[in-house]
Amino acid sequence: MGKSIASRFDNIDIAKSTLRAVIINDDELTLEMDFCLEPAHPDYEDPGADEECCWHPGLLKFAGISKLQLDRRETAGDGMQRRFAIETFNIEGTKFDMACEWGDIHLQARSIRVLTE
Repeated sequence: MGKSIASRFDNIDIAKSTLRAVIINDDELTLEMDFCLEPAHPDYEDPGADEECCWHPGLLKFAGISKLQLDRRETAGDGMQRRFAIETFNIEGTKFDMACEWGDIHLQARSIRVLTE
C-alpha cells in the first residue's frame, strides 16, 4: 500500500517552503517547489551561511483534475520574483488548497503526487 499524502511531507517545513512555478497541461497541474527540509529528512544537508533552510527542489503533480480555480495576484516586481512564500497549505483527500504570494490555488484531482528531485 502507498504512503498517504500527509506522510510524504514528513520532515518538510511547508510553511517555509516556497512555490517556484505553476505549469498547466490539459487536465494536469504541476507546482514546482523549493521544499525546506528539516534535519530528520534523508536528503537534509546543512544550509549555507546565507540560507535559513536546506532547500530541495520538488514537484506537486495533480492529474485528473475535476475542479480548478487559480486566482493570480498582481504584485509589484512580479517579473523578478523567483520564490513565492506560502501562506496556507491544505491537502484533504482529493482536494488541495494553497494561498501564497503567487495567488490562490484550489482544485480537486484524482491523483496528487509529491516528488522530490
